[in-house]
Amino acid sequence: MSIYLGGGTPSLWEPACIARAIEAIEARFGGRAREITLEANPTDCDEAHLAAWRAAGVNRLSIGVQSTVASELVVLGRDHRFGDGPAAVARALGDGGFTVSADFILGTPTGEPARIPEVLGEVDHLSVYELTIEERTAFGQRVRDGRLVPRSEDDLIELYVGTHEALAAKGFEHYEISSYARPGKRAVHNSLYWTGAPFLGLGASAASLAVHPDGSGERRTNPRKVADYLAGATPEVTAIGPAEMAADRAWLGMRTRDGVAEADLPPPVTAWLLAERLAERRDGRICPTLRGFLMADRIAARIVQAL
Repeated sequence: MSIYLGGGTPSLWEPACIARAIEAIEARFGGRAREITLEANPTDCDEAHLAAWRAAGVNRLSIGVQSTVASELVVLGRDHRFGDGPAAVARALGDGGFTVSADFILGTPTGEPARIPEVLGEVDHLSVYELTIEERTAFGQRVRDGRLVPRSEDDLIELYVGTHEALAAKGFEHYEISSYARPGKRAVHNSLYWTGAPFLGLGASAASLAVHPDGSGERRTNPRKVADYLAGATPEVTAIGPAEMAADRAWLGMRTRDGVAEADLPPPVTAWLLAERLAERRDGRICPTLRGFLMADRIAARIVQAL
């Protein structure tokens, strides 16, 4: 079992409440969680909070550094523009009680040359996400107004490949499209999603997945509005047939270095992946190459169509 406190800024929550939530979850599901992650804003990572989180049972911190470049943090609207990110990581590592992960945003449009994210100290794990600009957001409006010019696809590819090469040279394993880990430091909780394991989401907008013995499943999504959630509004429920579940597991698996068992892919899809150098055979599995990571959406569409 693993517990992930995220999807917002849970580091703003009182540590005593975090401790009670962890205690209640472990009591309900019968046993100690192998991994308990807390997403944290850098400015919340002071010594008092670190001690309280550790005492509550948290053993992994995911710190939202996003960037160490002041101009990028300004564009992203972050409040830690004066070295708070590196300082928070250093304090968390110095505490010694946590596996420490740092989140970065790749490709922030600043009008300046793009920079590859830095590895902070001896951080155990990095999540490096390409900035996605959705139409119905403040970023989307700024793009429409001409106040923000997204980086070109070529720039983003160069950044992605450069980040991969820099982190690989420092001993990190690129084990998922956006995830890098030192040996033995993969994120347990996130890996459950990529393998199609069941999970329970608590809170407004949280999603859950149930997996049935016949291979079918069910997704539940809680109401987006907090007031509706607290009032007990009914979650949105979507039934998933065995074929769709199998397709989901296959395309999610192709987002990871471990890929999927060759037997779980239709032979024409396997032939296409190998011919296009999007994947390679490894111990009975079809595993994506770096080129495959770059074309993950295309791979997912091909798998869904075939299955």
